[in-house]
Amino acid sequence: MTALAAEDFSALDALMAPRSVAIVGASDDPTRIGGRPIAAMQAAGFRGRIFPVNPGRSAVQGLPCFATVADLPEAPEVGIVAVAARHAVEAVAALGAKGCRAVTLFSAGFAETGDEGGRAQAEILGIARRHGMRVLGPNTLGVYNAGIGYYGTFSSSLDSGFPRPGPIGIASQSGAYGAHLAAAARDRGLGASVLVTTGNEADVTVADAIGWMARSETVEVVCAYQEGFRDGPRMIAALEAARAAGKPVFLLKAGRSRLGAAAAASHTASLTGDDAVAEAVLAEHGAIRVRDTEQMLDFASAARLRIYPVGNTLGVITISGGAGIVATDEAEAVGLPMPPMPADAQARLKALLPYASPVNPLDCTAQALNDLSLFESYARAALAEGGYRSVLLFLTYVAGSPALAPRLLDSLKRLRAEFPDRLLALCLLASPDIVAAAEEAQGE
Repeated sequence: MTALAAEDFSALDALMAPRSVAIVGASDDPTRIGGRPIAAMQAAGFRGRIFPVNPGRSAVQGLPCFATVADLPEAPEVGIVAVAARHAVEAVAALGAKGCRAVTLFSAGFAETGDEGGRAQAEILGIARRHGMRVLGPNTLGVYNAGIGYYGTFSSSLDSGFPRPGPIGIASQSGAYGAHLAAAARDRGLGASVLVTTGNEADVTVADAIGWMARSETVEVVCAYQEGFRDGPRMIAALEAARAAGKPVFLLKAGRSRLGAAAAASHTASLTGDDAVAEAVLAEHGAIRVRDTEQMLDFASAARLRIYPVGNTLGVITISGGAGIVATDEAEAVGLPMPPMPADAQARLKALLPYASPVNPLDCTAQALNDLSLFESYARAALAEGGYRSVLLFLTYVAGSPALAPRLLDSLKRLRAEFPDRLLALCLLASPDIVAAAEEAQGE
């Protein structure tokens, strides 16, 4: 089995980062499928050229509109097809003849509907290959790249806000679920600036998207949702490209159960294959399989800091003995070592606070409310002398106190500056502005 070079994924540049786009089936109504991409790109300040195509209009959303693809003043790098399936073949052929390099097919009614739809999908793919075009879809929600203001998608998730800038990229075979992941990341304050949904995967697959993100200068963390694999070697090449680039891939592979596999097959004409085999292959090539949205975003949140502890050990600094016990139980359950502090460090910390527990967990008790230097002393000792690669700081509502939060954040900034290679995880209850300040103190 031969892996493909990372450079092969550069063929998706026109799809993921175009300098010009034609929308076939463009609508003047910004709420319709053919109107949403134009409205979003204009609102986001897309720096490229937008060419609406619709024979019934001379202007669309303030832009000159062209009757046919042939009338365009230049070949667009990417074409968005937002017409019914029966007209999609003609649209793809016109884009190919014009010299377009990639096409996004919003249109549904292809392989996911049965044999007849499958034949139409194969016809479109044949046309695209003759013209050297890449095809995203059909039956796709599209793609966006927030860094350049490109929104080749009709997702209504953008109605509640654009994505935050940041290093997370999302690739999803399911359009609505991919948009859900992106919206959930935004609402958690995570920067997921790239989203690509692959739909039926006539051509471009989740593997292609992962491979493109592996070589992207803006994506550092990859989240992926996959229902089935059509090209095992391509997925392996993508995962190896991501691993070589030092970018973690968190993958939610659906269809583990019998009923889930059947649902996946009907959803995007996907063959899920043997789940145990998929599990082994993914692990061998560096993908971290997650079980649900929450776990994926938790992992992505930690990974966005680009701190990947080798020989990981956990130190816990807590103001609550009970929380320390809970953390210890969970660490043991997942196999994360929690070695004790060195004896001399324990003795020195005990002298600072005789009734504290300086072993690990390091419990500086609620006395930290009266003397915040205790918290910083315990945390610094854990990092410098305990040598823990990861440290959990359980601060709960104390960190949310308007009186205490600024000083705690100053301590966190000092610790981050002194130990930039350590993963610091905070457990706190606070207002959104204090949480945001704590995230900023961690770095981005």
